[in-house]
Amino acid sequence: MSSNDIRAVIRKIVSGEYKSIEDASRKLRTEHPNKVTPSAYTIRRELVRLNYKAIKKPKMLPLTRSRRNARFRFAQAYRSWTVEDWKRVVFSDETKVNRLGSDGLHWTWIDPDGKLRQRNIIHSYKHGGGSVMLWGCFSWSGPGFITRIQGSMDSDLYCSILDDEFKQSLEYYGLEVKDIIFQQDNDPKHKSRKATQWFQDNQVEVLPWPSYSPDLNPIEHMWAELKRKLVLYDEPPKSITELWERISYVWNKCMTKEYCEKLVESMPRRIEACYKAKGGHTKY
Repeated sequence: MSSNDIRAVIRKIVSGEYKSIEDASRKLRTEHPNKVTPSAYTIRRELVRLNYKAIKKPKMLPLTRSRRNARFRFAQAYRSWTVEDWKRVVFSDETKVNRLGSDGLHWTWIDPDGKLRQRNIIHSYKHGGGSVMLWGCFSWSGPGFITRIQGSMDSDLYCSILDDEFKQSLEYYGLEVKDIIFQQDNDPKHKSRKATQWFQDNQVEVLPWPSYSPDLNPIEHMWAELKRKLVLYDEPPKSITELWERISYVWNKCMTKEYCEKLVESMPRRIEACYKAKGGHTKY
């Protein structure tokens, strides 16, 4: 095949018409049985030569114009914050950990300018054999206590977690409520009347947070690292109890203070990326 033919192949890979380099090589052999077609190695080498980079295809929540505007306003408001400011924030979130398998990884090739485009992402919608639901938090001081959520989370259970795991986390690191700012997303139970009253009664300052912004919350990287470590076990857990034991072990052993510090240090970069994207998706 000519160099023009190879460039045409690369355009189809980058656009997503071919799912992968191997898919492109296989289809080319089928479509052109009487021609010498480029191998996967040749295609990959040409992509690298042209400065394309392969990344894991991120799952991102769809952003409407109003959501992008809210994210942009947030980035504008907190663009001046330094790492010292973000050191005060306790980041929190919930996640699901499957007992068997994962949600899958997809790879995509991004353009040399490094910008994410629609073809580079997988839209993931909220609320979409077993799993464990977790609540956790962390700050510059280190990882907080995590808890297994039994049943469905409602405002009563959420306030109970705040009373227990959140307060215990502050106590463990010798922090007082006046020393911190609490971060949470805009899940209805977090914004419920009961939760709002809890924060007022306990004099906890809550950081305003834009909806559909997991990329701005560094705890997402902790969840990803936790799940990556769990996959490294030779055998899957035989029960939900064993899964929880592994989760507790990995969280307490691998989520170090140094790791938490690096995540907090990323916050100014996350905010700047959101600002430059005018509230759009970021690489985080």
